[in-house]
Amino acid sequence: MCGITGFWNLDGRPVQRDELIRFTNQLAHRGPDGWDVYIDESAALGFGHRRLAIIDLNTGDQPMSFADGRYWIVFNGEIYNFVELKKELEGLGCRFKTESDTEVVLAAYDTWGEDFQFKLNGMWALAIWDSRERKLFLSRDRFGVKPMIYFFDGKRFAFASEMKAFLALDNFRVEYDSVVLANSLEDATLVEGTEDCLFQGLKRLLGGHCLTLKVNGDVSIRRWWHTLDHLPAVPEKYEDQVAQYRELFLDACRIRMRSDVPIGTALSGGLDSSSVLSSMSHIRRSGDATMRAAHEWQKAFIGTWPGKIIDERQYADKVVKSSGVNPIYCEMNADMYLDHFNDILYQYEELSDIHLGPWFVHKMQRQNGVVVTIDGHGGDEALGGYTWHVFAAMRDANPIRYAELALIRNSMSLTHGLGIYVSAFKNRITGKKSASNGNSWLTLQPKPFVTPAMEQDVPRLAGRDGLFKALYTDFHSTHLPMNLRDFDRLSMAHGVEVRSPFMDWRLVTFVFAIPSAHKIGGGYTKRILRDAMKDILPEAIRTRTKKLGFPNLDEGWNSPQGHQFIKDAISSSDFRFSSYWDGTRILPDLEHAFQVKDRTRIYKAWKLVQAQSLIQMFREKNKKVSAV
Repeated sequence: MCGITGFWNLDGRPVQRDELIRFTNQLAHRGPDGWDVYIDESAALGFGHRRLAIIDLNTGDQPMSFADGRYWIVFNGEIYNFVELKKELEGLGCRFKTESDTEVVLAAYDTWGEDFQFKLNGMWALAIWDSRERKLFLSRDRFGVKPMIYFFDGKRFAFASEMKAFLALDNFRVEYDSVVLANSLEDATLVEGTEDCLFQGLKRLLGGHCLTLKVNGDVSIRRWWHTLDHLPAVPEKYEDQVAQYRELFLDACRIRMRSDVPIGTALSGGLDSSSVLSSMSHIRRSGDATMRAAHEWQKAFIGTWPGKIIDERQYADKVVKSSGVNPIYCEMNADMYLDHFNDILYQYEELSDIHLGPWFVHKMQRQNGVVVTIDGHGGDEALGGYTWHVFAAMRDANPIRYAELALIRNSMSLTHGLGIYVSAFKNRITGKKSASNGNSWLTLQPKPFVTPAMEQDVPRLAGRDGLFKALYTDFHSTHLPMNLRDFDRLSMAHGVEVRSPFMDWRLVTFVFAIPSAHKIGGGYTKRILRDAMKDILPEAIRTRTKKLGFPNLDEGWNSPQGHQFIKDAISSSDFRFSSYWDGTRILPDLEHAFQVKDRTRIYKAWKLVQAQSLIQMFREKNKKVSAV
């Protein structure tokens, strides 16, 4: 797990080593264990790497070469099946100098070409330079777990793990893309699944896509992965499906326990993270561990909010007791939102909210010597864990199933933030437009959310039921891409790697192949997971229906201190004269919102403050880095 950078000066301009180093070291937080650069002077190309050492601590440094220097790679991620792949490649005659998964990736590319991507089970964003063919190849994992941002103006192609890295490049201008800004402020789920980034000139290589750049400047982007092309045949009987799901899930956890450094878990007390930790404990007790498994894994980090309704410590403690792990409690309060506002926002570099919970938990993991955390992301979007998924299932349900779904819906709870998202989701699926609630402040309104990949999928989804469509869209284009981005930024801000068993491609294709009633049915959401976890998960957690996850505490912004913070920010001249919104209208509108306690409008202002603060920090950093 690392931070990667690179650029290719197609106009022949020599690579400036100092610029490449600055570019790379903007991502020092992603890789605090070392760094290096590689320059191909004849091609005017450079690679940079910041290393978070997890696999092969001694010989796994990057940029790494292969085949007598023909190939060079910078790679961010982990390939969990590298042990098995290495054996297969050795059987084909490959010889290895390291114990790293990076060298296995290079050997796989040399052996199978671009089809090597199908061989990998893991998460990755990588760049491979073929010095013989003068070809640059970029790849992103199936579901976009790891980030890849790039810039191309016809003369220079540059890529990096985060947008802030580009602040170090000569002549980079810090300006928002107005359409992406408007979409971010309207609905944070309508950004990460698209190619355009928040800042002008930057593009996002989407999950399941690869990019090839040739020396003549030709760029081709190809969708190499399509989930619908890989749905397996599943057993007819539900009981057999449960058994197969259980086997796949345990193996997904098992191979993610491979590490040469200590690992841990972020435990919320909800179904997904509890299933992960309990499965890890089950694997250890049964002796079904794996080669290269971490010897130290028994730490669970629990975010707590003493005295607050969103605190889930009582549920997490049940899992701690049954698994025998060591709990580390990460206590938080509302004041911490403003105390860490700038730190979180700069590392996050997007507009959604100040996600204090995961940011602080991952910070505590690093402080306690844990740099790999195995967490529960992806379970909700694949199995129907959110209330809006129940709404989607109700749209085309017969009367009997409708009644069952209504009972499931009523058993769940909604936080305020979740309610806002449910409203936005229902508006999208019904075609209704939401009330402005502050959007009239913007000088440019949001545009419809659509991507080429989504357009390609429309005819293939036509015959599917409402729940399948909602889950497929959430998983590939909207909610999950946003969540994966969030946890990548918030964990890597502290040099911590997040691994997610629910994102194993074998598990994902399996759940998209089973009937919707086996995902939401039998009185529960995520039905097949619950049944697969019998005798592994404590019953109180396995049958729990209330859901919180990693919620934000409204008091962070909806309090006297929060209101003053917002008011001070929107009173500044930079805010009032912004070209992105009508700053002169917002202050009087907000004063009225404070008086009538209009939470929705106050929240809109809170997000505008984030937008102003982020671009201001980026501009200041841009000046400092450029002056070095």
